Amino acid sequence: MFQYTLTGVSRFRIWCILCYCFTLLCAGGAPVHAAAGHQADWAAIDQYVEAMMRADRVPGAAVAIVKNDSIVHLKGFGVAGPDGQPVTPQTPFLLGSMSKSFTALAIMQLVEAGKLDLDAPVLHYLPWFRVADPSATARITLRHLLHHTSGIPTKAPRAEGVPLTLEAHVRALQTVQLQHEPGTSHEYASPNYQVLGAIIEAVTQQSFGDYIQQHVFTPLNMHQSYVSYPDAQTQGLSQGHQLWFGYPIAADLPYEVDRQPTASLIASVEDLARYEIAQLNGGQGETARVLSADGVRQLHHPVAPGEDYIYAMGWRVGTIHGVNAVHHGGVLPNYRGKMVLLPDTGWGVVVLTNVSSFVGRPTSHDLADGIATMLVGGAAAPSTLSLSRLYLLLTIGLLLITANQVKDGLLVGRWHARVRPHLGSRSTYIRHIVVPIALELAIPIVLVVGLPYVLGFSLRTFFQQIPDLSSWLALTAGLGFTIGMLKLALIGRSHLRQRHAGVPK
Repeated sequence: MFQYTLTGVSRFRIWCILCYCFTLLCAGGAPVHAAAGHQADWAAIDQYVEAMMRADRVPGAAVAIVKNDSIVHLKGFGVAGPDGQPVTPQTPFLLGSMSKSFTALAIMQLVEAGKLDLDAPVLHYLPWFRVADPSATARITLRHLLHHTSGIPTKAPRAEGVPLTLEAHVRALQTVQLQHEPGTSHEYASPNYQVLGAIIEAVTQQSFGDYIQQHVFTPLNMHQSYVSYPDAQTQGLSQGHQLWFGYPIAADLPYEVDRQPTASLIASVEDLARYEIAQLNGGQGETARVLSADGVRQLHHPVAPGEDYIYAMGWRVGTIHGVNAVHHGGVLPNYRGKMVLLPDTGWGVVVLTNVSSFVGRPTSHDLADGIATMLVGGAAAPSTLSLSRLYLLLTIGLLLITANQVKDGLLVGRWHARVRPHLGSRSTYIRHIVVPIALELAIPIVLVVGLPYVLGFSLRTFFQQIPDLSSWLALTAGLGFTIGMLKLALIGRSHLRQRHAGVPK
């Protein structure tokens, strides 16, 4: 008797996919455990960094620690690029979303200079600004943008074409439907800070980069910080990497000068230490003040509750080991980093890394939180599930799924022989032939088109940000589609032979 099986989407493969998805969902960060008493132990901190880097295969990292108004620890680890040049505290890295705190600082500088009002509508400074709802457009204020409470969604579209500009990205919002009424709910969305960057340019008549260079980098003696990618390259910019199934591969991705207000500033860990000193000391840097103490308090004041933090202005606020923490991470397809301020204790931590992975928690974030924990009396332990181990599990799962597809392809003749006697039965035909082939053809479409949509990526961005998993998805989708088409061709040939032989369908 014929036994019904979904040959192309077998129970074995489904279990593999479920295990794969479960592993992704369960990927966690480094556990942090409290310890009695504390004293800054630089050797222990360095060993912790090196252990995490080995476990996660991080090519290079830089760490800075400040206490009150002084830099107390600086160190580079690993290599800055394929040439083996070591990372130093002066090595520049791309900052990702840590750039947002600089944008917020610039806005507050202009507020204190009397050039901006946080509660004024964006239209007051950008008369051409639009979202889909004209009424909502008129109600969005600078404060809403700073707190990510404007209603602009995370998946808002970016501009397309060449060259891309900051203004073009802001104009691309004109078709966006807001997720909620302005000022009512927090949704972290980078376009908010793109709009703020455009406002800075409109008010100052300077490019965003020039303003940051003149009013933040220069007064804070941030001499290894850049708004020019070529300048950073000549000064030893660290090579970015992406993890391909757990192994770092150098990745030269296009530099997005058009997204500097939200993701593309460049700085060394030593310079970010100087920046943190100003943040911890009411705007007073080593030699100059960049903001009033009240202005800094507003930047750090928690207002908009998020998932596990409260958003301030360019900073997130929470706790680390029971101590109030002001922090923000940066995530790019080939760099990751995090800044942590512990204002009640005077400690500040910066960690920059030259690798990125979509899977698991960022090593940089675990390191920054772990070091901060150690500084306030806790003990940070390396993760029990490192990125290397996590990727090993994923790779095994992916290989099993692919091997099962290959087996289905090699045995497609047997499948055809098994189902051919049932071509004349409508019910068995649908169950044993139509449904399996439809699944074989539909699943590749769901994987390649549906997954990027769910993640909020374009297909190009999906392959750029997650090159290893997206490449495997393309492979498995191609295999599935090929097997489906082969089965369809075999069934079609059988129908033709039956018709020529005069056999009823």
